[in-house]
Amino acid sequence: MRYDCNLQKDAFLGMPASYEKKLDYLAQMAQHEEWTFQNKRKFGILDNYLSFTYDRLLQEEKIAFNADKEMCFNTGLLTTNNQDIYAYFEKNKNQNRPEGQKWYLSGFEKRSSRKLQDFSALPTYADYFTNPDDFIFDRNKSLEIDWDHIVDDNEERFVEIGIIDKHQMKTMMKYAVELILDKVKRNYKLAIPQFYTDKQTNSSKIQLLLPLYLKDEITANLALAVDKQASQYVGKTVLSLEWAYMNSRRICKPAVDWLKIET
Repeated sequence: MRYDCNLQKDAFLGMPASYEKKLDYLAQMAQHEEWTFQNKRKFGILDNYLSFTYDRLLQEEKIAFNADKEMCFNTGLLTTNNQDIYAYFEKNKNQNRPEGQKWYLSGFEKRSSRKLQDFSALPTYADYFTNPDDFIFDRNKSLEIDWDHIVDDNEERFVEIGIIDKHQMKTMMKYAVELILDKVKRNYKLAIPQFYTDKQTNSSKIQLLLPLYLKDEITANLALAVDKQASQYVGKTVLSLEWAYMNSRRICKPAVDWLKIET
């Protein structure tokens, strides 16, 4: 499971073993965090996080260049001593490189590194906080569900958690939506933000993720992504918990019990 983004198109990150070593180095350098899902690709969360971050920084024009020789961007991560960590790139000298893959990921450097001294200014981290109100669930708004898209177009996500019958999907969804709506009105912190980018229009916005308790009232099974509109929220799609975690981690580390990493 890997997010398809501009980073892999613009830069050669290294052969798989080499790139994994770079990610391991970054994980060790940064403040402690779990970056690997249980029984999944090592550092898969970190890899997707960097891809998400690069895309946002491109939108904000926060990529730094030193002439035509070097490039860097702020990863948004901090060292244990609270120094910014940068992804540092050199010019890709491979004559057989894919078209557009101009850069080579040399590694990750803290702000005080000598390798970053030739940049006229070091860029800041990605910013997602355009409207703080979007990050808090408004309990005065109603919640409508796009049933056709959620059930018909996301059938495989229900099947993956053992719900096969479509009628059962809708019945369980209705109960789960009623349950979480009651819960989130009492505790708005259950709703966590994700930064969603429409690949077709390249437009971005904040959505909120709500846990769906489909099998019992203790363990969430899927996440409901909701759009904030003028008078209501609209449930647009459902996500696996892994994708919900990665989409939310794009902004900050999720701090809710329903979205924990199993290691």
